[in-house]
Amino acid sequence: MSEVMLQQTQVDTVLPYFERFMERFPTVEALANAPQDEVLSLWSGLGYYSRARNMHKAAKMVADDGVFPLNIKGLRELPGVGEYMAAAIASIALGQDEATVDGNIARVMSRLHADPGPRRDMWAHARAHLPPGRAGDYNQALMDLGARICRPKRAACDACPVGEHCAAHDQGEVHLYPPPKVKKKAPIRRLDPLWYERDGSVLLFRRPAEGLWGGLWELPGVISSAEEWADGEADQRFEATYGVPMAAGAVLTARRHVLTHKVFEFRLLQGLGEGPQGSTEHTTSSWVSRSELDSVGLSALTAKAIKSAWS
Repeated sequence: MSEVMLQQTQVDTVLPYFERFMERFPTVEALANAPQDEVLSLWSGLGYYSRARNMHKAAKMVADDGVFPLNIKGLRELPGVGEYMAAAIASIALGQDEATVDGNIARVMSRLHADPGPRRDMWAHARAHLPPGRAGDYNQALMDLGARICRPKRAACDACPVGEHCAAHDQGEVHLYPPPKVKKKAPIRRLDPLWYERDGSVLLFRRPAEGLWGGLWELPGVISSAEEWADGEADQRFEATYGVPMAAGAVLTARRHVLTHKVFEFRLLQGLGEGPQGSTEHTTSSWVSRSELDSVGLSALTAKAIKSAWS
């Protein structure tokens, strides 16, 4: 569970989520038997929701099999478990002699060997240094070394326990390894959900299991570019999706929401009329009361929008 949560997420962010999950799901069976909505609800705000869905699926597979896979091949067959995670679990949890490479370890190996190659090449370096019988300690030590000392910027070379063996340090070129990736500018999209309230409940639609915010509940709305909004295409898409015109009133709240690869200009609009009855892009809809919100999976953005509207 910790390995899944720590994918692309910092430890300080993960800790409270991990503690809540372990308290609620102390066993694989507890997680497997839980409704997906509850799993996604507890995950809300952690991002990359496919991790939660895959972990839930994996728990069901393990519970059905009655045994946890005890080798790399078996681990890789679990949903969401890739090469890095399988090797990390095998070494740390199962005591097997498997090297692994995450972003921190890749940076350490790139600098240690002054190797500008891709992350795939760093696996050979990591395996070459693996001490038999100590793989778990070795992998965790390298992760910690990369996170605390061999940092992407301002590396603390004077405090490095392997500095005398570091080729990049000897060359005075630590900052050149690994070579920087060319960053693409995140596209800016408009997200304009509508707020429909009835008898103390808000109208929500559930997204399909796959894709952005998969399996989560959201307010009815459309994602568009600024040009599409100006040309009226957003209105057309809303009507094509929900079967009713996009009749909107005042802006209730507005904010910018930044994801790893996308930036959303978010405006919550007051919905006029009764609200849509169905959707071609969602699996179901429901009027959800305040007391029920904690039991459904919401993205952090949707949760904030609902809180602001009901504050």
